[in-house]
Order: sequence, then structure tokens, then C-alpha cells
Amino acid sequence: MKLDVKIGERIATVELIERSGEYITLSVDGRLMELDTRLVEPNIYSVIHDYQSHDVLIHDGRNFKEYFISAMLENFVVQIIDAEAKYQALRGKGFAGEDENAISAPMPGKVVKIMVKVGDELKAGDTVVIVSAMKMESEYKVKQDRKVVEILVNEGDTIEAHQPMVIVE
Repeated sequence: MKLDVKIGERIATVELIERSGEYITLSVDGRLMELDTRLVEPNIYSVIHDYQSHDVLIHDGRNFKEYFISAMLENFVVQIIDAEAKYQALRGKGFAGEDENAISAPMPGKVVKIMVKVGDELKAGDTVVIVSAMKMESEYKVKQDRKVVEILVNEGDTIEAHQPMVIVE
């Protein structure tokens, strides 16, 4: 079965080629990937790909077609693109759940460090805040050049899933 999947700003065609227990073979845009996956804790997987081990946190998103993935200090929103999502995109509404002005975490956690202050001019890829959730620290970054307008949390605060932490413009 082939699926179109939006990973960050990229859309890829993903196909499950074979699954044998914890071993998975995928095709991503025609490129084969062999993965050895192990569930370590709820929502946390150990994934070996090309002899490199990665801890991957997968958490449900705001709807049944969306997932939040943290791996190697990077965070990704992954959306399954079906006929409805393609139709909405063609109508100019984008994909569900996009809010480019609020930096929020996909899951509950604790604010470890705030890397910005109000008025800071940020470049695409700059880290805004670091959050600890499920024994992993994740950096939340801006996708494009932005300016910090408001900081809604403090270091040490416990946050809820999807709670806005920093507002940018």
C-alpha cells in the first residue's frame, strides 16, 4: 500500500514493502530503507538504519492522520495525506493543524530552557525552546525567519499538549 506523507515541508510517497516481526522494509520515493525497530517504552522506539541507532518518539497529533515525531533533537509533524487533505490543499486551505505563529509541543512535558526573549529576530532553524518529555529533550525551532512577540511559559513550567509556549510573527 502506498501513502503520500507530509514530513515537515516535504511530501514523500511511502510504501510498506515487507514486515517481518520488528524488521521493516519501506520504499520512500522509490528508495528502499531497511529498518530494525524495537518498542523500548510506550511511544519510544529504537530504530536501526544503515548501522546507526536512533531513538524515535512518536506521539499522536491533533487528529487521526497526524503524528509528532522527535528524533536526533529534531521534531517533525508527519501527516498522512489522503483525498480530503489533497482537496483542502487545492482549495488553498493548507493542511490541517498548521499554526505558524505559535510554537507548541505535541505532548505534555517540562520547559527546560527558553532560548529567546521578546523582540528577538530569529532565522529559520533557530531553536526557540527546549522541552523534556518522556525522558527525551526536544528542541522546538522556527521554520522561517520570525520575530518573538510573546513568551507564555517560564523555565521549569509543566505544559500540556499543544499549549502555545512562544508567539512569533
